[in-house]
Amino acid sequence: MRQKLHASLLLCVLICIPIIFSACVSSTTEAVVTPPTDTPIPATITPTRLPPTPETEKKVIGAILFLNDNFFETVALGMEDVAKEAGVDIQFHFHEDDVLLETQWIYEFVQQGVDAILISPRVVDLDGSIAAIHEAYKAGIPVVCYNGCFTDEVTAENVAGIFETDQYSIGYRVGEYLVSWLEARGLEEPHIGILSCCEKRDAGFRQALLDHNLTWYEDANYEEYRADESMVAAENMLQRNPQITILWAQNEGATIGAVSGVRAENLAGQVFVFGVDMSPQIAQMLLADDDILQAVAAQSPYEIGKLTAEAALVAMETGKKAGYHNVDTSFFSRDDLTAVKAYLADQ
Repeated sequence: MRQKLHASLLLCVLICIPIIFSACVSSTTEAVVTPPTDTPIPATITPTRLPPTPETEKKVIGAILFLNDNFFETVALGMEDVAKEAGVDIQFHFHEDDVLLETQWIYEFVQQGVDAILISPRVVDLDGSIAAIHEAYKAGIPVVCYNGCFTDEVTAENVAGIFETDQYSIGYRVGEYLVSWLEARGLEEPHIGILSCCEKRDAGFRQALLDHNLTWYEDANYEEYRADESMVAAENMLQRNPQITILWAQNEGATIGAVSGVRAENLAGQVFVFGVDMSPQIAQMLLADDDILQAVAAQSPYEIGKLTAEAALVAMETGKKAGYHNVDTSFFSRDDLTAVKAYLADQ
């Protein structure tokens, strides 16, 4: 068996690799002469070595959102589009009005070593999120605020830019519209219930009524801004104060909750809502036949998010601060339902 295997191997060598075989025979065998060529072949060829491609890590922006609602989701979309176009990663966290959670997200972003932090802060504890923002500043991480910011002193030292709505102006605009709405209907001395969340919006609203010499009564004021809680609050104030004819809701959640509360109490045609912020749900409420929601002053959340992210990119690359900016607003009412439908068509 072993003799047959040797014979097979020998046959393979003779057939498959004659050149190798001839190189292994006795030195008395005649050498194989290679025919001359026009181009001499160099004895050794040194390969061309390309310089190594540097490994670059993708930059990362950390964004902290106040609430998980349409306004902040739209803000996030503006941020995300800018980051995507710039080839930058962006990570989102919500703190849902929880300063401890807000603080935790800031510290996590600092420890992670992100290249910028975008934040709509809830400042209630000087040893909380403000201390965390100082850590971001010391780590050289640019911080850009939107929809509000920290105290002036903290902002001047630690913040690279602020992009927000003129909150006083947006409240004033709602108040001014309410005055004209009442006059058009011949209504005087309204009883008003308020779902509050923003001191500046509230101050603007009150000043508009004062400037137009409107006599009015504040029958209830609950601090609510989430839709579910605002609905319960609206129902409670309407049950306890049946004289209320106007609800002034100061943000998206409160506006949705106020309309839902009026519907739950079957008071369509008796109680009317004036609010702040625009969303597809609010647009549908403006178009509804129940005639409850009359008007809203609307912010520009996508533009806020876009400008905030752009300022962060500049700060990351150059260290340049963007400063303070008010972002344009708009107004929607039953006086121009075409504009409301156009808004929905763009969503």
